[in-house]
Amino acid sequence: MKRTVLLLAAFAMLAAMPAPAQSVVSAADREAMRGVPDNWGFRLGGFWQTFETRVRLDGETGQGTEIDFEKDLDLNTNRTAFQFGAFYRFSDHHRLELSYVPWSRERTATIDREIQWGDVIYEAGATINTHEKAQQFNAIYKYSFFNNGKVTFGLNGGISALWTDFTLSGEGTISGGENVSGTIAESKQVIFPIPVIGVHFDMMLIKRLIWRADDNFFAASISGYDGNLNELSTSIVYFLTKNIGVGGGFSSTTYNITKSASHGGELRVRYGFSGVTAYVQLQF
Repeated sequence: MKRTVLLLAAFAMLAAMPAPAQSVVSAADREAMRGVPDNWGFRLGGFWQTFETRVRLDGETGQGTEIDFEKDLDLNTNRTAFQFGAFYRFSDHHRLELSYVPWSRERTATIDREIQWGDVIYEAGATINTHEKAQQFNAIYKYSFFNNGKVTFGLNGGISALWTDFTLSGEGTISGGENVSGTIAESKQVIFPIPVIGVHFDMMLIKRLIWRADDNFFAASISGYDGNLNELSTSIVYFLTKNIGVGGGFSSTTYNITKSASHGGELRVRYGFSGVTAYVQLQF
């Protein structure tokens, strides 16, 4: 739904504009119109994230419990993260963008139902310490069909990679075998390097004021992974000077992944985070 709204908005804006004399103009002409160069740049800012995390980790002896990490384990729903981005335009049509966001969450809570996490069973009433450490890195190539100083529009292709490490620790029992009990920590590290395709759209609203929108997505079954990804972001940036701008917007990412395990079980992850972004942009 979000992707459909973005695409319709982008095409509607293009349709409403008079046909440009040129679809692509030189870097000097774009700078003259926008008042801002676009050869290379980077941004630093914050991301006020709201999380939705559901994970099921099967063990060798049985199916795991689908855990809502925010409700069942009281893990922080909201978190503020640092974000970094950079871009390099190596021709009027071609641009490479990089982005990086790290975060971590930790909470200790008493669970009110039995949970099986891998081969460990935690009984209702157990006190569980949950720790998550994660980072997301994107490398996106953009080809722009339009880049005329007023509108930039084109296709994306690249990699969206998510590294997560979930650790549950508390009084539990290892199922199967000798049923060992005690304080048990069970970790699961997950790496999702997902190829994505998408669209990008920039529009100069007035000189030095630019609206930007991106949507990257993918759905496939590859090497034991089955699932889909959707990343949507939009923001408005105003350049106080030729090279320095301040911006704010909204970003949303959702992963739905199932990974088959060697012992026959599965890892199922629904992982989403969205929220407001604010940043300082430097362009040269």
